[in-house]
Amino acid sequence: MILYIFSYLFILILIPIFDVFLKNVKNILNWRKTMSLFQTYFDLIKLFKKTNFKSQFTSFFNFLAPLLILTSSLLFLFFIPTISNILDTNIFILFHILWLSSVFLMLYALDNATYFWWLWAARESFVLALTEPLIILVIMCFVIISWWNMNLLSISNAISLNTDPIIYFFIITLWINLFAILLAENKRFPFDNPSTHLELTMIHEAMLLETNWSKLAIMEIASKVTLFWFINLIIFLFWNNFYWVSNIFWMFWILLWKIAVILIIIAFFEVFITKIRLFRYQNVFSFLLVLELIMLLFVLLK
Repeated sequence: MILYIFSYLFILILIPIFDVFLKNVKNILNWRKTMSLFQTYFDLIKLFKKTNFKSQFTSFFNFLAPLLILTSSLLFLFFIPTISNILDTNIFILFHILWLSSVFLMLYALDNATYFWWLWAARESFVLALTEPLIILVIMCFVIISWWNMNLLSISNAISLNTDPIIYFFIITLWINLFAILLAENKRFPFDNPSTHLELTMIHEAMLLETNWSKLAIMEIASKVTLFWFINLIIFLFWNNFYWVSNIFWMFWILLWKIAVILIIIAFFEVFITKIRLFRYQNVFSFLLVLELIMLLFVLLK
């Protein structure tokens, strides 16, 4: 347990570096100058040093919501194993915590009572409404693959021990769907642009426009943690082949290498894929939903 807590804290400290690594890969692909690996630390320290101010139109929830969102993100990270598989988490509980975090964010946006915030909260709920059926279907597929078991470790073992080529193709479609959920839930390309400042096109970042200083830093940390736990979830489910290594330092090295590969894939995807319009989201998720349903029928019939 001590080893697990140590790995948890170590990864938590490295998360800002992962964020800078993703930005630097995108800068290299766009022929731009790279930044220091510690730039995110400097930005967060600067935000924490500034004095907060509170609008007269907001309630106590305006102060409480960022802490609740950060707590939810940290729970995500804690329940997904890193270099130790001593925890066996229910996958359904994980996504329930994710939905709680999204609800807190929308309530935070509505509590600020500015003119456009209801629109941004509505867009956030629209994206969540489209992803929820896909998430439920993906969870069902994982349960079927693992012989009706909902624990992450059992699902990961079932995927790694599979030898059926049809199930392999089914697992590939599951990876594609989970990667799409990662992009949608973290509001990245092609569903949103996390670095945009155009009020009528942004979704997630728009709800942080009037967030000030330390609350903004907490929100930024929560968003980075959420992105990392999605990456860690993908690695644990589909690429979990490093627990046989007896040396803990090799475990960390292999895990960091796999995280870097996923971040490079995300960077390539964001650089070479343009943002789609809001009314086209339903076409993308409908295609993914139908694809997964067809594969699920094939597996059940087999």
